[in-house]
Amino acid sequence: MSPRRRDPDERVRILVPRLASIDARVTRAVPGAVELTLATRPHVPIRFLHRRSAALAPGNGRADRLWGTLLAVPDARGAIRDDLVQFLHDAAPAATVPGAVGAPPAPQRRAHARVDVVRPVAIIPDGFTVGWLNGTTRNLSAGGLLVAGADALERGDRLRVRIELDREDDLLDLLARVARAEDRYGLRGLRLEGVGAAERERIVRYVFARQREALSRRPPRG
Repeated sequence: MSPRRRDPDERVRILVPRLASIDARVTRAVPGAVELTLATRPHVPIRFLHRRSAALAPGNGRADRLWGTLLAVPDARGAIRDDLVQFLHDAAPAATVPGAVGAPPAPQRRAHARVDVVRPVAIIPDGFTVGWLNGTTRNLSAGGLLVAGADALERGDRLRVRIELDREDDLLDLLARVARAEDRYGLRGLRLEGVGAAERERIVRYVFARQREALSRRPPRG
């Protein structure tokens, strides 16, 4: 299963290792995230599945599965809905679902949920004493980001990035290293280094909020 747009009314199974196996139907989809209407009720309250690692297994019997993170969905009064969840794709899917119902234990290769977002970023390469490079993000996760405007940097270069989130005074100030250079398009994949728990949580909340906004703007299927 690839992280593409899901088909209308596609049937899937949500696999939460050691917790639940839930039949569901895709009701909204945007790049990187889907909203799922539950066809069966899990044996644990939905609130316990919030921000749990999970996999989507296609309902057509194929073995490929897509890893991601589940999010509970609040209703208009702030209570957790028991018929709906959202699923954010990880940046790189895993091949198997360790510990899931009917699956043998296997090593889990996790990656951070990623969101496509264009935001201003100041890039200060290691060794710069004056000035900086002005760039823009292309995507962002708690593990790294893709930026344009850093053509002068090569793989392995260390740098500092200052990213504007929703407002000019809402800044992330982080250390990173160039992990990937795409010279054809002038893009650089940056791996974040030394990120503290508080900053990582800020990025995770931002990614989740952007994905939820994208899902809420898309009308339900059918």
